[in-house]
Amino acid sequence: MTPPIALTALLPEIILAVGACVVLLLGLSPGGRRLGPWVTLAVLIGSAAVVLTQRSLTAGGSGLLYGSLAYFIRIAALELGVLITLVNWSQAASHERGEFLSLLLLSLTGLLLVGAANDLVMLFLALELTSIPTYILIVMGRTGVRGAESGTKYFYLGALAAALIAYGLSFLYGVAGTASLTGAVSAVSGALQQPGTLAYGLAMAGVVLTIGGLLFKLAAVPLHFYIADVYQGAPSPVAGLLGFVPKLAGLAALFRVVPLTGHWGAGVGPVFGLLWIVAVASMMVGNVLALRQVSIKRLLAYSGVAHAGYMLVGVLAGPLALSAESGTSGLLGNGAASVLYYVVVYGIANLGAFAVLGMLRTRAGEEVDTLRDVAGLLRREPVAALLLALAMFTLMGLPPTPGFWGKLGLFGSALAAARVTPVAEHGPWLIALVIVAVLNSALAAAYYLRVIAAVLLYENDRPAESAGGEAPQVGALLCGFLLVIFAFVPSGLLASGLSATAELSDATLAATPVQAADVAPPVDTPADSARPRVLPRADGEALAVPVGRPVVE
Repeated sequence: MTPPIALTALLPEIILAVGACVVLLLGLSPGGRRLGPWVTLAVLIGSAAVVLTQRSLTAGGSGLLYGSLAYFIRIAALELGVLITLVNWSQAASHERGEFLSLLLLSLTGLLLVGAANDLVMLFLALELTSIPTYILIVMGRTGVRGAESGTKYFYLGALAAALIAYGLSFLYGVAGTASLTGAVSAVSGALQQPGTLAYGLAMAGVVLTIGGLLFKLAAVPLHFYIADVYQGAPSPVAGLLGFVPKLAGLAALFRVVPLTGHWGAGVGPVFGLLWIVAVASMMVGNVLALRQVSIKRLLAYSGVAHAGYMLVGVLAGPLALSAESGTSGLLGNGAASVLYYVVVYGIANLGAFAVLGMLRTRAGEEVDTLRDVAGLLRREPVAALLLALAMFTLMGLPPTPGFWGKLGLFGSALAAARVTPVAEHGPWLIALVIVAVLNSALAAAYYLRVIAAVLLYENDRPAESAGGEAPQVGALLCGFLLVIFAFVPSGLLASGLSATAELSDATLAATPVQAADVAPPVDTPADSARPRVLPRADGEALAVPVGRPVVE
């Protein structure tokens, strides 16, 4: 049993949970409802301020592990939480505003806990705390059949994913004999090296079921078929929330589960093959289905499936993908860091696109959805048109938008990983994966350019117009501002991602035996503890891997 963790380490989560209760109570009175969004912003900013004071925190206990990865997830979730609050400022009906904002804070609380989860039970509970509020947010304020249908689909498929995760985690617990994720690495990875045994079957079933359930969070194939109906049935600002929170939660959980295989998904053939097939299928299915859409919300939904495939390219590369020529990690050398960079950029661009759709209305007073609805937008609402175009260019990955830097990092890390042992045994498959990803990126440009052309070039006798509301407009402007910043100064966010994945590199290297005829195994002595680890390259040469910050549990 792990020792209890100090409450000071949990202070950001406590602030969010208490804030959720306060906002819910404020919703009982008309005056309190008007204060609700302001209190929510104050809670998010206050929690972020506490996280910044804990930047160097490395502590563990009570099923949690606070280190560099948890810090990144906290900051990303809280910053995007501020944008989500602004975009959804007047989304809920006045009598439901307290419940809406309370559920938003609870979902973000769960997301913060997912980033720090170091225990099988804690990981499952944190994922459910993140997911359950979103089931309610989708249908809140929706009285039509479409809203009820989308909410029902999301709930039942979410329950199925939760069952898969719980079942898989139970297998992993049975193999490891401990609920601790760090403690289970040696037992699970060892079992996966013994094909034909009962332990191998149980461990493989546990890993596959757990990863399969997490694919629902990413909206990756084959658990993607709900996404278009959910996006179309949900209000646009809420759909923007769904494009970030579940994906970040799923990726954070993958970063905890995949190392159980012993080496970031590349040391065990079936696990690597599973993720490879899912990545290719997600990119191809998502882009092909998006090409057929005239609804922008459904187009963005299917493009999210394709983006999940791009992110899995970085997951397959892992944190061990070091540049073969320079021997140092960077934009082209760390798949996990590139994934973190990419999911933040994708979340901002996706939220910005839905923010623009949410603050526009047709002449009939309905929410903007189709390409015809946004035709001629440049003439009527030039700022909104430019923001929507910027979001689409970023999602497309056009240079020099941050989407381009993100894809460059994802694809470059996979190519670098193809030359590093033991990932190099799957090198040809990684190279093929990058080729598929590049071709799909070119295919995706077709439907993004359709939206951009409709907004900037086409004419409409009855163009959409602003629905009013200063806060959503501020939220959309902030999304555009951040995209411009990350386009020309990508190093800050990338450096944060590299720091966040340092503990993943250390944990993976510690669990991966190094076997090479010309490389002596390192001896763990106090004098050598600060020396770099040695990792052989596919060409037989040794590659020094700098050791990152230690992880203390």
